[in-house]
This record gives sequence, C-alpha cells and structure tokens, in this order.
Amino acid sequence: MTRSRRAGLLAVLVLLAGALVVGLRDPAPQEDAALVQARAAAALPPCPAGLTTDLPEGALPCFDGGPDVPVHRAAGVPLLVNVWATWCPPCVDEVPALVEFAEAARGRVGVVGVVHQDSPASVYAFAKAFGVRYPLVRDDAGGVLRRYGSGPPVTLLVRADGSVAFVRNGAFRDLAEIEDAVRTHLGVSV
Repeated sequence: MTRSRRAGLLAVLVLLAGALVVGLRDPAPQEDAALVQARAAAALPPCPAGLTTDLPEGALPCFDGGPDVPVHRAAGVPLLVNVWATWCPPCVDEVPALVEFAEAARGRVGVVGVVHQDSPASVYAFAKAFGVRYPLVRDDAGGVLRRYGSGPPVTLLVRADGSVAFVRNGAFRDLAEIEDAVRTHLGVSV
C-alpha cells in the first residue's frame, strides 16, 4: 500500500471514529410522537425544585418533560410525596383522595407522585383519566421505595426544610385520613 493510500485510509478511519463518538454522545433520543401527545393530554404541572434532604444524592426525571428533580434538596414547602404505580391496586384506590387533597391543599402543601416501575404511556393515560394535576417523577430504580417501604404505596410527609416528618406504608382510605396525617405531622390544616 502506498503512502498516500495509507494516509487516505487513516483519514477515513479518523472520520468514522469521530462520527461514532458524536453518535454515542447524542443524549437526546427522539421521543415517540404518541408519547409526546399523551404527555400534553395529561397536562401535568412542572416538578418541584427537590423532594427531601433525607435521600441520597441523585435526580429523578419529571413526567412533564421538564428538568430532572434533585431528590436530595428541599422543595421549600411542605410536601406529600406518594410512591405509586398504575399496576398497584391500593395505589389506584387512593388516587382520588390524593387528587382531592392536592386541590384543597394548593399553596399550603405540595403533592408529588413518585412513579415506581411503570410505563410512561400508562402513567399519562392514568393521570388524564383520574384528573391528576400534581407533578409526577419517575423512579424506575426504586431508590425512594427502598429507602422508605417494601412496596407501593408509600407516602412521605416532608417538612419545608426537606426533612421527613412521617412515613406511611399502605394506602390512605380517604381525604379525611390524609388531612389528619398532614395536620398531625406537618402542622398544616387543610
């Protein structure tokens, strides 16, 4: 092989390697159009600035398509953080009370759903059907659940400073039970 051919071959290999590196670094795969439409139909609000200072460092993706939520940061307001999934019957049973609480508590206690190992399409359809109008984050690795419970649903009541005041394993039965827990553990009447 001649010197000029080797140089040409080397140039082609360098270009191919560069294209491969650029291709591997593309962090934004194209989203499915149906999923984008489902997200829009669900009309979820933006996620909070954080969840609780009692979790290890990390971040969870926000279902509204916005920035990831740092889990080891206080939101600055009291929160009810509910770990759930659409495939979990007790979780589904408590959602109407959580939706009602989120509306009644607006401005005094934030509500955040932490979705555990569920498909985005199922979550968006569920949120739309049940009128979920509080932020949802995705925790497929199960870090929040492992820290606070053995299976969904698990609810954390988090003070404005980010510390966890109360953990409930299992579903709330109704709005009155949620309001009582929030009043008792966060000192907020709704």
